[in-house]
Amino acid sequence: MQCELIFKNLCAFIKEQIQKNKKNGVVLGLSGGIDSALVATLCKKALNENVFALLMPTQFSSKEHLNDALMLCNDLKIEYKIISIQKILDAFIEQSEDIDKIRIGNYAARIRMSLLYDYSMMKNSLVVGTSNKSELLLGYGTIYGDLACAFNPIGELYKTQVYKLAKFLNLHENFIKKIPSADLWENQSDEKDLGFTYEQIDVGLKAIERDDRQVMEQLDKKLLDMLKSRIANNAFKRSMPKIANLMDFKSE
Repeated sequence: MQCELIFKNLCAFIKEQIQKNKKNGVVLGLSGGIDSALVATLCKKALNENVFALLMPTQFSSKEHLNDALMLCNDLKIEYKIISIQKILDAFIEQSEDIDKIRIGNYAARIRMSLLYDYSMMKNSLVVGTSNKSELLLGYGTIYGDLACAFNPIGELYKTQVYKLAKFLNLHENFIKKIPSADLWENQSDEKDLGFTYEQIDVGLKAIERDDRQVMEQLDKKLLDMLKSRIANNAFKRSMPKIANLMDFKSE
């Protein structure tokens, strides 16, 4: 992986998006995880100024994640604001029937999205995405929640590549060693949810993308089935909403 070349290209991409859309800068949600930490670092290096982070914890959010996010903002000298979304989340939950933790997590993701877009309008900035390619392919995210953004610098980087680029850019070891988590509920873990490590997942995703039958034959069948199922079932999350083309219908 050519980290230096990728880094330069991503910084150029970020600058281009801001200039092309005539905006002041970027707004991002900073969770304390490696993906948003990497995106914040890339944006800071690309733009120097006009990078604004929102830290939006709930009562279930890890204090360790919040502390790491604050550390990063201070290290990079990024402007930030902490907004507890618990009261907003509680209001949504009160109006729901038979609520479960997945739906609560979706609520939290969409509340954060609403705040990000509100601040992006206030600051004449773009919401920058923080989902990696592994998550996007698997649909491991909330549509119109954490998947919503104006552009995404790391959407073509697999999770394992995110770690490599983060190491190249000398991100703090707290981000490198941390167990991947969307932090949607207490003790939530991406790899526990998915049933496999990202190292295993990325080998499978690359084999599927390249249609490498030799590698696929060597994979755990449960892993391969899970990957193919999630890719197919969550394809709608990777596409814009379909609009009916009236030309496809015969006029009466």
